[in-house]
Amino acid sequence: MENFWVFSRCFFSALILALLSPMSMGQLTPSENRLLFRVQKLLEYPEVLQGWNNWTNFCYLPSSPSLKIVCSNNRISELTIIGNKGSPSHIQKPVSRKFEVYQETLSENFSIDSLFTVVTKLSNLKVLSLMFLGLWGPLPAKINRFWSLQVLNISSNFIYGEIPPSIASMKTLKSLVLADNLFNGSVPDLKSLTVLEELNLGYNHLGPQFPSLGNTLVSIILTNNSLRSEIPSKLTKFDKLQHFDISVNKFVGPIPPSLFSMPSIQHLNLAQNQLSGALPMNITCSVKLKFIDISHNLLIGKLPSCIGSKSLNRTVFYSWNCLSNQNIKSQHPYSFCHREALAVKPPAKTLKKESSIKLSLVLGIIGGVAGVAAVLGLLVLVILRRKNLRRAENNNFDRSLADKMSVRSSTRPNIDASKNIFFFFFCFFSF
Repeated sequence: MENFWVFSRCFFSALILALLSPMSMGQLTPSENRLLFRVQKLLEYPEVLQGWNNWTNFCYLPSSPSLKIVCSNNRISELTIIGNKGSPSHIQKPVSRKFEVYQETLSENFSIDSLFTVVTKLSNLKVLSLMFLGLWGPLPAKINRFWSLQVLNISSNFIYGEIPPSIASMKTLKSLVLADNLFNGSVPDLKSLTVLEELNLGYNHLGPQFPSLGNTLVSIILTNNSLRSEIPSKLTKFDKLQHFDISVNKFVGPIPPSLFSMPSIQHLNLAQNQLSGALPMNITCSVKLKFIDISHNLLIGKLPSCIGSKSLNRTVFYSWNCLSNQNIKSQHPYSFCHREALAVKPPAKTLKKESSIKLSLVLGIIGGVAGVAAVLGLLVLVILRRKNLRRAENNNFDRSLADKMSVRSSTRPNIDASKNIFFFFFCFFSF
């Protein structure tokens, strides 16, 4: 009987421990619980977060397309919140970079700086996605406080200003998605992100130069920006690149032929730029390349066989260029591309024009200084002449010839001095 009670106690203790262990293991630390409630408040209680209360066990919330919280070792490792607000590419009215879009952005009281001050305290965070939440304001430099973040997606908001250079110090980033915002200016140097595989900066106002990137990237999306440079030839060394989209920009110059033969490339979208010149007929295409769009550019000549062949399992768009292959429709005449290419080509005379402008400014300054000096010289001459006339008027006509000669000899140095000044300015302007 005694053994029975001992067995029963051990059994029930083990049962209770087994029932309670998953709950205790899945409970967040009190500090991280408080941080989530602060996030809820800073986001102004979006619909997707309105069910939270003091009894909510965040680690056991069922995942949905709009909300996902993943816990690891009593800390949050993934936080995904997708709201129901609009974004710059999803609204018809013009967007102000200051604030605000009625019913699409958070209120005037919102502080993006405060939001990231809180979120960066989630020390174990690996994945952060905050989309369609109406965030607005410049992205704070403290974004680099995420020591272990691997995925950052803050797309489809109203974040404006330049991308902070501090983002280049987030060494653990594998995916960076800032698309569909109001970012402008140059993209910071991202070569230091040595494990970055996905970069999506589409639908912003970034430019004009192609960003400096590392060759670990698998996907580069820069569509719908303000990029106006040439496609860098070093891009062909990106052996892992599968998806490359720079459509709807103002890229100029020729297409690097080796872009089509990169070993991993599958999707290549260069449409709606100002790319010019002819593609070499002996160009080769990677067997993995399944999609090509070079439409709406200024390309001339014939379409290479690896692009134009219909026998390959490859989707190709090339309309509205100036290609001359037979049976190719929807093309501009050659004169159109020639004229437009000359108009958008980076002008070689630009430097000469700038230097001539600088030379004109220098000459203008010299001329201005010389003009002021000339005026001062004339004033000196006038003063000296008046002084001499006054001295001459004071002489009496009845003085002797000797007196007159002495007066003349006393005034001659002044006259000689005026002549010397006149000669000096004559030489200055002749020079």
